[in-house]
Amino acid sequence: MFFNGGASAAGLKLGEKDRVGAEKVLGTTIFWIVVMGLSIAALILLNLTPLLKILGASKNNIGYAYTYYVYIIPTLVFQLVFMSLNAFIRTEGNPMLSMKINLLGAILNTFLDYILIIRFGMGIKGAAIGTAAAGVIPAIIQLYHFFRSDIIILKLKNIRPNLEIMKGISKIGIGSFLNQFLNGISVYIMNVKLNYYGGDLAIAAVGIVSTSRNFINTSFIGFNQGRQPILSYNYGAKKFNRVKETFVLSTKITFTIALILVFVVVGNSDMVANFFVNDKNLIEFTAHAIRLNLFMMVSTTLYLSGTNYFQAVGKGKKTTQLLTIRLAVLTIPLLYILPIFWGLNGVWLAFPISDTIAAVVAMYFMREEFKGLEN
Repeated sequence: MFFNGGASAAGLKLGEKDRVGAEKVLGTTIFWIVVMGLSIAALILLNLTPLLKILGASKNNIGYAYTYYVYIIPTLVFQLVFMSLNAFIRTEGNPMLSMKINLLGAILNTFLDYILIIRFGMGIKGAAIGTAAAGVIPAIIQLYHFFRSDIIILKLKNIRPNLEIMKGISKIGIGSFLNQFLNGISVYIMNVKLNYYGGDLAIAAVGIVSTSRNFINTSFIGFNQGRQPILSYNYGAKKFNRVKETFVLSTKITFTIALILVFVVVGNSDMVANFFVNDKNLIEFTAHAIRLNLFMMVSTTLYLSGTNYFQAVGKGKKTTQLLTIRLAVLTIPLLYILPIFWGLNGVWLAFPISDTIAAVVAMYFMREEFKGLEN
């Protein structure tokens, strides 16, 4: 919600030459991140064991999960600040700094994991501390940046519960919130179905499939995040030709990249699976799952391009409609319906089918949007 809603709202204000308004958006975002982060952290810690059981933890792994989250959850506020302020830094027109901070977090996490797990033998506790630190330190650097920024300054007087601004942030960002919420539900249902139809082998495979999907996703998610401030600023400045040009060019690039990555990953699914495991049965099982689940990921490119556009220009209602169609209307029902006819293959096919239909709808929405801009 704050990553897309806050940054897009600030970008629209900058496009309107309202720097004070953008600073108020930043201050309001920080206030609500702290309030919600602390509240969610407290609720999770007070109900950690039952939550882990609901999410599928077993008697064999719940101890590890509990240890991990006991160290992670207290730093939740910093994790939220880290994720959200990266978008604001890009909105300022400073993508290189955003990239450097992201890289710092990744490098720090890797380094601390090696030191704490391998050198000090701290196991899952070391992994948790490394991940927590990799969110806390970049967040502190981001806050320091905005206290001395030349474009959007974080002023203490603006860190307050401005309900009018929060309404605007929520209107834009509610789509992202619903996406994460519904996506979490769909992943949970998928895991339950995979366990029912495929057992432990399917549960082991889904981790590799998800990692492969994230690898392909990274390219166009990066482009979408990079173009967001350009779309927001130019839409706010009413430079609609630049808005259209930015959307068309970035979509063509991301579609091409996704096409190449899908060809590489799906075309070499056995090699991809073998990179993670060396069990012959699991490799064959996972390779088959990759081919079924990822072969239409170019559709995901078009779908996400459309939802990202509507978030960037402040039309959160359209984003919400697209997300509802993809997850609530298509993915979740398909996870129940398709396995009836195709068993385990039906579980794997639910995502590509829903993404393809959602992509067609998203591109229809975009065509109507551009007709409106021309008028």
